Amino acid sequence: MSKKHRQQKRIDNVIPINSGSNSIKNDFNGAGIQSWGMNQNTFGTQLSQVNELFNNNRWYLISNMRQLLSELYVEHGLIRTIVDLPVDDAFRGGIEISSKQLDEEELQKLQISIKRNNDLNIVAQAIKWNRLFGGSGVLIMTDQDPIEPLDVEEITEDSNLEFRAVDMWELFYDKQNAEGYNPAIQSEKFTSYDYYGTLVDKSRVMRMKGLTAPSFIRPRLRGWGFSVVEHLVRSINQYLKSNNLTYEVLDEFKIDMYKLEGLSSTLLSADGQAAVKRRVQDMNWQKSYQNAVTMDSKDDFVQKQLSFAGLADTMKEIRMQIASDMRIPLTKLFGISAAGFNSGEDDIENYNAMVEGDVRGKAEFDVLRVVEIRCQKLFGFIPTDLSIAFKSLRMLSSVDEETVKTQKFGRIMQATQAGLMSKSEFRDACNRAKLVEIQLDNTKDKLNPDDSEVEEIMKRKMAESKPDEASEDGESKPSTQDSGSNKEDTMKIKASDSKSTSVNIKIKGKS
Repeated sequence: MSKKHRQQKRIDNVIPINSGSNSIKNDFNGAGIQSWGMNQNTFGTQLSQVNELFNNNRWYLISNMRQLLSELYVEHGLIRTIVDLPVDDAFRGGIEISSKQLDEEELQKLQISIKRNNDLNIVAQAIKWNRLFGGSGVLIMTDQDPIEPLDVEEITEDSNLEFRAVDMWELFYDKQNAEGYNPAIQSEKFTSYDYYGTLVDKSRVMRMKGLTAPSFIRPRLRGWGFSVVEHLVRSINQYLKSNNLTYEVLDEFKIDMYKLEGLSSTLLSADGQAAVKRRVQDMNWQKSYQNAVTMDSKDDFVQKQLSFAGLADTMKEIRMQIASDMRIPLTKLFGISAAGFNSGEDDIENYNAMVEGDVRGKAEFDVLRVVEIRCQKLFGFIPTDLSIAFKSLRMLSSVDEETVKTQKFGRIMQATQAGLMSKSEFRDACNRAKLVEIQLDNTKDKLNPDDSEVEEIMKRKMAESKPDEASEDGESKPSTQDSGSNKEDTMKIKASDSKSTSVNIKIKGKS
Protein backbone atom coordinates (compact mmCIF):
# COMPACT_ATOMS: atom_id res chain seq x y z
CA MET A 1 0.00 0.00 0.00
CA SER A 2 1.43 3.40 -0.98
CA LYS A 3 1.89 6.34 1.35
CA LYS A 4 -1.01 8.23 -0.21
CA HIS A 5 -3.38 5.31 0.29
CA ARG A 6 -2.34 4.96 3.93
CA GLN A 7 -3.02 8.66 4.49
CA GLN A 8 -6.37 8.33 2.76
CA LYS A 9 -7.29 5.43 5.03
CA ARG A 10 -6.46 7.38 8.18
CA ILE A 11 -8.61 10.29 7.02
CA ASP A 12 -11.48 7.93 6.21
CA ASN A 13 -11.40 6.62 9.79
CA VAL A 14 -11.99 10.14 11.12
CA ILE A 15 -14.28 11.83 8.57
CA PRO A 16 -16.56 9.78 6.31
CA ILE A 17 -16.09 10.79 2.69
CA ASN A 18 -19.36 11.33 0.82
CA SER A 19 -20.65 13.29 -2.10
CA GLY A 20 -22.46 15.96 -0.06
CA SER A 21 -21.73 19.63 -0.70
CA ASN A 22 -20.59 20.18 2.91
CA SER A 23 -18.20 17.22 3.04
CA ILE A 24 -14.45 17.36 2.75
CA LYS A 25 -13.17 15.48 -0.27
CA ASN A 26 -9.51 14.59 -0.66
CA ASP A 27 -8.36 13.47 -4.10
CA PHE A 28 -4.99 11.72 -3.92
CA ASN A 29 -4.98 10.62 -7.55
CA GLY A 30 -3.64 13.99 -8.62
CA ALA A 31 -0.57 15.49 -7.02
CA GLY A 32 -1.69 17.80 -4.22
CA ILE A 33 -5.32 18.16 -5.33
CA GLN A 34 -7.91 18.85 -2.63
CA SER A 35 -11.54 19.86 -3.08
CA TRP A 36 -13.64 21.61 -0.44
CA GLY A 37 -17.24 21.09 -1.52
CA MET A 38 -18.05 24.42 -3.18
CA ASN A 39 -14.98 24.61 -5.42
CA GLN A 40 -14.00 21.26 -6.88
CA ASN A 41 -10.96 22.65 -8.73
CA THR A 42 -9.03 24.04 -5.76
CA PHE A 43 -5.34 23.18 -5.91
CA GLY A 44 -2.85 23.22 -3.10
CA THR A 45 0.53 21.90 -2.14
CA GLN A 46 1.11 19.23 0.43
CA LEU A 47 1.96 21.95 2.94
CA SER A 48 -1.60 23.26 2.63
CA GLN A 49 -3.32 19.96 3.41
CA VAL A 50 -4.97 19.18 6.76
CA ASN A 51 -3.68 15.63 7.03
CA GLU A 52 -0.91 16.59 9.42
CA LEU A 53 -3.37 18.48 11.62
CA PHE A 54 -5.60 15.42 11.87
CA ASN A 55 -2.64 13.20 12.70
CA ASN A 56 -1.48 15.54 15.49
CA ASN A 57 -4.79 15.58 17.35
CA ARG A 58 -5.67 13.10 20.09
CA TRP A 59 -9.45 13.33 19.52
CA TYR A 60 -10.11 12.72 23.21
CA LEU A 61 -9.79 14.83 26.38
CA ILE A 62 -7.60 14.07 29.36
CA SER A 63 -9.86 16.35 31.41
CA ASN A 64 -12.15 13.32 31.64
CA MET A 65 -9.34 11.16 33.07
CA ARG A 66 -9.44 11.74 36.82
CA GLN A 67 -6.85 9.13 37.72
CA LEU A 68 -4.31 10.36 35.17
CA LEU A 69 -4.56 14.00 36.26
CA SER A 70 -4.37 13.03 39.94
CA GLU A 71 -1.24 10.95 39.43
CA LEU A 72 0.39 13.67 37.30
CA TYR A 73 -0.23 16.25 40.02
CA VAL A 74 1.22 14.04 42.73
CA GLU A 75 4.19 12.53 40.89
CA HIS A 76 5.41 15.30 38.57
CA GLY A 77 6.69 18.51 40.09
CA LEU A 78 6.34 20.42 36.83
CA ILE A 79 2.59 19.75 36.64
CA ARG A 80 2.11 20.83 40.24
CA THR A 81 4.13 23.99 39.67
CA ILE A 82 2.08 24.87 36.59
CA VAL A 83 -1.15 24.39 38.53
CA ASP A 84 -0.18 25.94 41.88
CA LEU A 85 2.27 28.74 41.07
CA PRO A 86 -0.14 31.34 39.60
CA VAL A 87 -2.65 30.70 42.39
CA ASP A 88 -0.06 31.03 45.16
CA ASP A 89 1.20 34.28 43.67
CA ALA A 90 -2.33 35.61 43.28
CA PHE A 91 -3.13 35.10 46.98
CA ARG A 92 0.30 36.13 48.25
CA GLY A 93 -0.01 38.79 50.92
CA GLY A 94 -3.73 38.28 51.48
CA ILE A 95 -6.43 40.82 50.70
CA GLU A 96 -7.43 44.30 51.82
CA ILE A 97 -11.00 44.72 53.10
CA SER A 98 -12.73 48.08 53.15
CA SER A 99 -16.17 49.22 54.31
CA LYS A 100 -17.48 52.45 55.81
CA GLN A 101 -19.96 50.47 57.86
CA LEU A 102 -17.17 48.74 59.81
CA ASP A 103 -14.64 50.52 62.00
CA GLU A 104 -10.95 49.71 62.18
CA GLU A 105 -11.34 47.28 65.08
CA GLU A 106 -14.07 45.34 63.28
CA LEU A 107 -12.06 45.18 60.07
CA GLN A 108 -9.08 43.90 62.04
CA LYS A 109 -11.29 41.32 63.74
CA LEU A 110 -12.57 40.20 60.34
CA GLN A 111 -9.03 39.79 58.97
CA ILE A 112 -8.00 37.74 62.00
CA SER A 113 -11.04 35.49 61.67
CA ILE A 114 -10.35 34.88 57.97
CA LYS A 115 -6.74 33.96 58.70
CA ARG A 116 -7.61 31.82 61.69
CA ASN A 117 -10.19 29.81 59.75
CA ASN A 118 -7.89 29.53 56.70
CA ASP A 119 -10.61 30.86 54.40
CA LEU A 120 -8.35 32.32 51.73
CA ASN A 121 -6.26 29.16 51.48
CA ILE A 122 -9.43 27.11 51.06
CA VAL A 123 -10.56 29.28 48.14
CA ALA A 124 -7.06 29.07 46.68
CA GLN A 125 -7.11 25.27 46.93
CA ALA A 126 -10.44 25.17 45.12
CA ILE A 127 -8.95 27.28 42.32
CA LYS A 128 -6.04 24.83 42.07
CA TRP A 129 -8.47 21.92 41.67
CA ASN A 130 -10.28 23.99 39.06
CA ARG A 131 -7.09 24.46 37.05
CA LEU A 132 -6.14 20.78 37.35
CA PHE A 133 -9.47 19.06 36.68
CA GLY A 134 -11.41 21.78 34.88
CA GLY A 135 -13.94 22.29 37.65
CA SER A 136 -14.23 22.61 41.43
CA GLY A 137 -16.19 24.38 44.14
CA VAL A 138 -16.21 25.77 47.66
CA LEU A 139 -18.69 23.94 49.85
CA ILE A 140 -20.45 26.12 52.47
CA MET A 141 -21.09 23.91 55.49
CA THR A 142 -23.45 25.16 58.22
CA ASP A 143 -25.77 23.63 60.82
CA GLN A 144 -28.74 24.13 58.47
CA ASP A 145 -30.31 21.30 56.49
CA PRO A 146 -27.98 20.78 53.48
CA ILE A 147 -30.83 19.88 51.11
CA GLU A 148 -32.50 23.25 51.74
CA PRO A 149 -31.29 26.49 50.09
CA LEU A 150 -28.72 28.40 52.11
CA ASP A 151 -30.19 31.18 54.27
CA VAL A 152 -27.29 33.51 54.98
CA GLU A 153 -29.31 35.70 57.36
CA GLU A 154 -29.84 32.72 59.67
CA ILE A 155 -26.08 32.44 60.28
CA THR A 156 -25.23 33.86 63.70
CA GLU A 157 -22.17 34.07 65.89
CA ASP A 158 -23.09 30.74 67.50
CA SER A 159 -23.67 28.96 64.17
CA ASN A 160 -21.24 26.39 62.84
CA LEU A 161 -19.58 27.61 59.65
CA GLU A 162 -16.92 25.91 57.56
CA PHE A 163 -15.70 26.24 53.99
CA ARG A 164 -14.33 23.20 52.17
CA ALA A 165 -12.55 22.98 48.80
CA VAL A 166 -13.83 20.15 46.59
CA ASP A 167 -13.06 19.14 43.03
CA MET A 168 -15.57 18.42 40.29
CA TRP A 169 -15.33 14.66 40.78
CA GLU A 170 -16.64 15.01 44.34
CA LEU A 171 -19.78 16.76 43.11
CA PHE A 172 -22.37 14.86 41.12
CA TYR A 173 -25.71 16.15 39.90
CA ASP A 174 -28.83 14.73 41.47
CA LYS A 175 -30.15 12.73 38.52
CA GLN A 176 -33.62 12.47 40.05
CA ASN A 177 -34.12 16.25 40.02
CA ALA A 178 -32.17 16.98 36.82
CA GLU A 179 -33.92 17.98 33.62
CA GLY A 180 -31.09 16.75 31.40
CA TYR A 181 -28.59 18.51 29.19
CA ASN A 182 -29.88 21.62 27.45
CA PRO A 183 -27.93 22.34 24.25
CA ALA A 184 -29.34 25.87 24.03
CA ILE A 185 -27.61 26.97 27.25
CA GLN A 186 -24.87 24.32 27.09
CA SER A 187 -25.55 23.34 30.69
CA GLU A 188 -27.34 20.84 32.91
CA LYS A 189 -30.40 21.94 34.87
CA PHE A 190 -30.31 20.57 38.39
CA THR A 191 -31.18 21.53 41.96
CA SER A 192 -28.63 19.74 44.14
CA TYR A 193 -25.27 17.99 44.22
CA ASP A 194 -24.44 14.57 45.59
CA TYR A 195 -21.45 14.97 47.91
CA TYR A 196 -20.40 11.47 48.99
CA GLY A 197 -24.02 10.38 49.35
CA THR A 198 -25.29 13.61 50.94
CA LEU A 199 -27.59 15.78 48.85
CA VAL A 200 -26.43 19.40 48.98
CA ASP A 201 -28.43 22.27 47.51
CA LYS A 202 -26.57 24.06 44.72
CA SER A 203 -26.83 27.37 46.64
CA ARG A 204 -24.35 25.91 49.16
CA VAL A 205 -21.65 25.36 46.52
CA MET A 206 -19.66 28.18 44.97
CA ARG A 207 -19.07 26.50 41.65
CA MET A 208 -15.93 27.14 39.60
CA LYS A 209 -15.51 26.17 35.95
CA GLY A 210 -12.23 25.60 34.16
CA LEU A 211 -11.30 26.87 30.73
CA THR A 212 -14.25 27.27 28.38
CA ALA A 213 -14.35 24.78 25.51
CA PRO A 214 -15.97 25.33 22.09
CA SER A 215 -19.60 24.30 21.74
CA PHE A 216 -18.62 21.20 19.75
CA ILE A 217 -16.62 19.82 22.69
CA ARG A 218 -18.59 21.32 25.58
CA PRO A 219 -21.17 18.48 25.91
CA ARG A 220 -18.37 15.99 26.59
CA LEU A 221 -17.33 17.99 29.68
CA ARG A 222 -20.72 17.55 31.44
CA GLY A 223 -21.17 21.24 32.18
CA TRP A 224 -17.63 21.84 33.46
CA GLY A 225 -14.56 23.35 31.79
CA PHE A 226 -11.32 21.70 30.70
CA SER A 227 -7.98 21.42 32.47
CA VAL A 228 -4.96 23.65 31.91
CA VAL A 229 -2.98 20.45 31.33
CA GLU A 230 -5.09 19.71 28.23
CA HIS A 231 -2.97 21.81 25.87
CA LEU A 232 0.33 20.86 27.53
CA VAL A 233 0.42 17.19 26.50
CA ARG A 234 2.83 17.68 23.61
CA SER A 235 5.16 19.95 25.57
CA ILE A 236 5.11 17.71 28.64
CA ASN A 237 5.81 14.61 26.52
CA GLN A 238 8.84 16.31 25.00
CA TYR A 239 10.03 17.33 28.45
CA LEU A 240 9.66 13.84 29.89
CA LYS A 241 11.26 12.23 26.85
CA SER A 242 14.30 14.51 27.09
CA ASN A 243 14.64 13.75 30.80
CA ASN A 244 14.48 10.02 30.13
CA LEU A 245 17.06 10.35 27.39
CA THR A 246 19.37 12.31 29.67
CA TYR A 247 19.02 9.65 32.35
CA GLU A 248 19.90 6.88 29.91
CA VAL A 249 22.91 8.81 28.63
CA LEU A 250 24.14 9.34 32.17
CA ASP A 251 23.63 5.67 32.95
CA GLU A 252 25.74 4.66 29.93
CA PHE A 253 28.04 7.68 29.88
CA LYS A 254 31.21 5.63 30.39
CA ILE A 255 31.69 2.20 28.83
CA ASP A 256 34.73 0.04 29.60
CA MET A 257 36.15 -1.94 26.67
CA TYR A 258 38.60 -4.86 27.23
CA LYS A 259 40.63 -6.07 24.27
CA LEU A 260 41.80 -9.57 25.15
CA GLU A 261 44.29 -11.41 22.96
CA GLY A 262 43.01 -14.74 21.68
CA LEU A 263 39.42 -14.09 22.92
CA SER A 264 37.78 -16.00 20.05
CA SER A 265 39.92 -19.12 20.49
CA THR A 266 39.47 -19.02 24.26
CA LEU A 267 35.69 -18.99 23.96
CA LEU A 268 35.83 -22.15 21.81
CA SER A 269 37.26 -24.17 24.68
CA ALA A 270 35.06 -25.91 27.23
CA ASP A 271 35.65 -23.54 30.12
CA GLY A 272 36.65 -20.56 27.97
CA GLN A 273 33.59 -18.47 28.68
CA ALA A 274 33.92 -18.91 32.45
CA ALA A 275 37.61 -18.03 32.27
CA VAL A 276 36.97 -14.83 30.33
CA LYS A 277 34.19 -13.84 32.69
CA ARG A 278 36.37 -14.48 35.74
CA ARG A 279 39.23 -12.48 34.21
CA VAL A 280 37.01 -9.44 33.47
CA GLN A 281 35.51 -9.58 36.96
CA ASP A 282 38.94 -9.54 38.54
CA MET A 283 39.92 -6.46 36.54
CA ASN A 284 36.67 -4.70 37.46
CA TRP A 285 37.29 -5.39 41.14
CA GLN A 286 40.76 -3.92 40.91
CA LYS A 287 39.73 -0.90 38.82
CA SER A 288 39.16 2.32 40.77
CA TYR A 289 40.76 5.74 41.13
CA GLN A 290 43.12 4.28 43.75
CA ASN A 291 43.96 0.85 42.31
CA ALA A 292 45.62 -0.07 39.00
CA VAL A 293 44.42 -2.60 36.45
CA THR A 294 46.75 -5.51 35.76
CA MET A 295 46.54 -7.28 32.41
CA ASP A 296 48.67 -9.00 29.83
CA SER A 297 50.98 -6.78 27.80
CA LYS A 298 49.18 -7.74 24.64
CA ASP A 299 45.76 -6.94 26.11
CA ASP A 300 44.23 -3.46 25.97
CA PHE A 301 41.77 -1.44 28.09
CA VAL A 302 39.79 1.50 26.62
CA GLN A 303 37.03 3.73 28.05
CA LYS A 304 34.41 5.12 25.70
CA GLN A 305 32.38 8.21 26.71
CA LEU A 306 29.11 9.38 25.19
CA SER A 307 28.72 13.02 24.17
CA PHE A 308 26.19 15.44 25.67
CA ALA A 309 26.39 17.79 22.73
CA GLY A 310 22.97 19.20 21.82
CA LEU A 311 21.10 17.99 24.92
CA ALA A 312 21.33 21.38 26.68
CA ASP A 313 20.01 23.25 23.66
CA THR A 314 17.19 20.75 23.25
CA MET A 315 16.16 21.06 26.90
CA LYS A 316 16.22 24.85 26.60
CA GLU A 317 13.88 24.81 23.62
CA ILE A 318 11.51 22.41 25.37
CA ARG A 319 11.41 24.59 28.49
CA MET A 320 10.65 27.61 26.32
CA GLN A 321 7.79 25.71 24.68
CA ILE A 322 6.25 24.85 28.06
CA ALA A 323 6.67 28.43 29.30
CA SER A 324 5.05 29.71 26.10
CA ASP A 325 2.07 27.39 26.44
CA MET A 326 1.45 28.45 30.04
CA ARG A 327 2.42 32.14 29.69
CA ILE A 328 4.78 31.73 32.63
CA PRO A 329 8.36 33.02 32.24
CA LEU A 330 11.30 30.67 32.63
CA THR A 331 12.47 32.64 35.65
CA LYS A 332 9.27 31.68 37.51
CA LEU A 333 8.60 28.22 36.13
CA PHE A 334 12.10 26.73 36.20
CA GLY A 335 14.00 29.23 38.37
CA ILE A 336 16.33 30.20 35.52
CA SER A 337 17.87 33.65 35.91
CA ALA A 338 17.52 36.21 33.12
CA ALA A 339 20.32 36.02 30.55
CA GLY A 340 22.22 38.82 28.83
CA PHE A 341 21.03 42.40 29.26
CA ASN A 342 17.51 41.28 30.07
CA SER A 343 16.65 42.09 33.68
CA GLY A 344 13.54 39.91 33.61
CA GLU A 345 11.18 42.74 34.60
CA ASP A 346 9.28 42.59 31.31
CA ASP A 347 8.73 38.85 31.73
CA ILE A 348 7.47 39.36 35.27
CA GLU A 349 5.12 42.13 34.14
CA ASN A 350 3.60 39.83 31.51
CA TYR A 351 3.26 37.08 34.09
CA ASN A 352 1.61 39.45 36.58
CA ALA A 353 -0.87 40.48 33.89
CA MET A 354 -1.71 36.80 33.34
CA VAL A 355 -2.23 36.26 37.09
CA GLU A 356 -4.43 39.34 37.37
CA GLY A 357 -6.63 38.29 34.48
CA ASP A 358 -6.75 34.49 34.68
CA VAL A 359 -6.65 33.95 38.45
CA ARG A 360 -7.56 37.07 40.41
CA GLY A 361 -10.22 38.24 38.00
CA LYS A 362 -12.08 34.93 38.22
CA ALA A 363 -11.58 34.45 41.97
CA GLU A 364 -12.64 37.91 43.16
CA PHE A 365 -16.35 37.09 43.43
CA ASP A 366 -15.74 33.84 45.34
CA VAL A 367 -13.40 35.55 47.79
CA LEU A 368 -15.90 38.38 48.32
CA ARG A 369 -18.67 35.84 48.94
CA VAL A 370 -16.59 34.12 51.62
CA VAL A 371 -15.85 37.48 53.30
CA GLU A 372 -19.56 38.39 53.25
CA ILE A 373 -20.57 35.13 54.93
CA ARG A 374 -17.81 35.58 57.50
CA CYS A 375 -19.14 39.12 58.20
CA GLN A 376 -22.62 37.70 58.74
CA LYS A 377 -21.27 35.30 61.34
CA LEU A 378 -19.17 37.88 63.19
CA PHE A 379 -21.38 40.99 63.08
CA GLY A 380 -24.85 39.71 62.19
CA PHE A 381 -25.08 41.65 58.91
CA ILE A 382 -23.34 42.08 55.56
CA PRO A 383 -22.14 45.63 54.79
CA THR A 384 -23.61 46.92 51.56
CA ASP A 385 -20.37 48.69 50.60
CA LEU A 386 -18.08 45.78 51.42
CA SER A 387 -15.21 45.47 48.93
CA ILE A 388 -11.91 43.64 48.67
CA ALA A 389 -8.63 44.26 46.87
CA PHE A 390 -5.65 42.00 46.34
CA LYS A 391 -2.16 43.11 47.32
CA SER A 392 0.22 44.21 44.61
CA LEU A 393 2.07 41.46 42.78
CA ARG A 394 5.26 43.49 42.53
CA MET A 395 7.87 42.64 45.15
CA LEU A 396 10.06 45.58 46.16
CA SER A 397 13.57 45.17 47.47
CA SER A 398 14.36 46.30 51.01
CA VAL A 399 16.02 49.47 49.71
CA ASP A 400 13.09 50.36 47.44
CA GLU A 401 10.61 49.63 50.22
CA GLU A 402 12.40 52.00 52.63
CA THR A 403 12.54 54.67 49.91
CA VAL A 404 8.80 54.45 49.38
CA LYS A 405 8.16 54.67 53.13
CA THR A 406 10.38 57.74 53.41
CA GLN A 407 8.50 59.50 50.62
CA LYS A 408 5.14 58.65 52.18
CA PHE A 409 6.26 59.92 55.57
CA GLY A 410 7.50 63.16 54.00
CA ARG A 411 4.16 63.82 52.32
CA ILE A 412 2.24 63.13 55.53
CA MET A 413 4.54 65.38 57.53
CA GLN A 414 4.15 68.23 55.03
CA ALA A 415 0.37 67.96 55.18
CA THR A 416 0.50 68.03 58.99
CA GLN A 417 2.78 71.06 59.09
CA ALA A 418 0.54 72.89 56.61
CA GLY A 419 -2.44 72.39 58.89
CA LEU A 420 -4.26 70.07 56.47
CA MET A 421 -4.01 67.11 58.82
CA SER A 422 -4.43 66.83 62.57
CA LYS A 423 -2.20 64.92 64.91
CA SER A 424 -4.75 62.14 65.18
CA GLU A 425 -4.92 61.82 61.39
CA PHE A 426 -1.12 61.90 61.21
CA ARG A 427 -0.75 59.01 63.64
CA ASP A 428 -3.53 57.08 61.90
CA ALA A 429 -1.86 57.51 58.50
CA CYS A 430 1.49 56.33 59.89
CA ASN A 431 -0.13 53.27 61.42
CA ARG A 432 -2.00 52.36 58.24
CA ALA A 433 1.12 52.55 56.08
CA LYS A 434 3.32 50.98 58.79
CA LEU A 435 5.86 53.78 58.44
CA VAL A 436 7.36 53.32 61.91
CA GLU A 437 8.40 50.21 63.77
CA ILE A 438 5.94 50.74 66.62
CA GLN A 439 2.18 51.30 66.65
CA LEU A 440 1.50 54.96 67.45
CA ASP A 441 -1.09 55.42 70.19
CA ASN A 442 -4.00 57.26 68.62
CA THR A 443 -6.28 57.23 71.68
CA LYS A 444 -7.27 60.46 73.38
CA ASP A 445 -5.19 61.72 76.27
CA LYS A 446 -6.76 61.07 79.64
CA LEU A 447 -6.49 63.07 82.85
CA ASN A 448 -6.00 61.50 86.24
CA PRO A 449 -9.41 61.50 87.97
CA ASP A 450 -7.67 61.96 91.34
CA ASP A 451 -6.17 65.27 90.23
CA SER A 452 -7.46 68.22 92.37
CA GLU A 453 -7.70 70.48 89.30
CA VAL A 454 -10.06 68.18 87.43
CA GLU A 455 -13.26 69.72 88.86
CA GLU A 456 -12.11 73.25 88.08
CA ILE A 457 -11.21 72.28 84.51
CA MET A 458 -14.54 70.52 84.08
CA LYS A 459 -16.47 73.60 85.26
CA ARG A 460 -14.64 75.77 82.79
CA LYS A 461 -15.32 73.33 79.95
CA MET A 462 -19.01 73.11 80.92
CA ALA A 463 -19.25 76.90 80.82
CA GLU A 464 -17.70 76.92 77.35
CA SER A 465 -20.25 74.37 76.16
CA LYS A 466 -23.33 76.49 77.27
CA PRO A 467 -25.34 78.14 74.48
CA ASP A 468 -24.67 81.80 73.77
CA GLU A 469 -26.89 84.34 75.50
CA ALA A 470 -29.18 86.23 73.19
CA SER A 471 -28.60 89.96 72.70
CA GLU A 472 -31.20 92.63 73.27
CA ASP A 473 -32.00 92.93 69.55
CA GLY A 474 -32.66 89.20 69.30
CA GLU A 475 -29.34 88.31 67.70
CA SER A 476 -27.00 85.97 69.47
CA LYS A 477 -23.64 87.31 70.50
CA PRO A 478 -20.62 85.22 69.80
CA SER A 479 -19.07 83.89 72.97
CA THR A 480 -15.53 84.99 73.61
CA GLN A 481 -14.84 81.56 75.08
CA ASP A 482 -16.19 79.69 72.05
CA SER A 483 -13.23 78.72 69.91
CA GLY A 484 -15.41 78.37 66.82
CA SER A 485 -17.44 81.57 67.15
CA ASN A 486 -15.29 83.57 64.77
CA LYS A 487 -12.53 83.01 62.26
CA GLU A 488 -9.77 84.53 64.38
CA ASP A 489 -10.47 82.24 67.34
CA THR A 490 -10.62 79.27 64.97
CA MET A 491 -7.21 80.10 63.56
CA LYS A 492 -5.86 80.43 67.08
CA ILE A 493 -7.17 77.04 68.02
CA LYS A 494 -5.60 75.50 64.91
CA ALA A 495 -2.29 77.07 65.75
CA SER A 496 -2.44 75.86 69.31
CA ASP A 497 -3.48 72.41 68.17
CA SER A 498 0.08 71.81 66.97
CA LYS A 499 1.42 72.46 70.46
CA SER A 500 1.76 69.71 72.99
CA THR A 501 -0.17 71.71 75.65
CA SER A 502 -3.62 70.92 74.19
CA VAL A 503 -5.31 67.99 75.93
CA ASN A 504 -8.57 66.09 75.63
CA ILE A 505 -10.40 65.65 78.88
CA LYS A 506 -11.98 62.38 79.76
CA ILE A 507 -12.78 61.31 83.31
CA LYS A 508 -13.55 57.71 84.07
CA GLY A 509 -16.39 56.91 86.42
CA LYS A 510 -17.89 60.44 86.42
CA SER A 511 -20.73 61.84 84.36
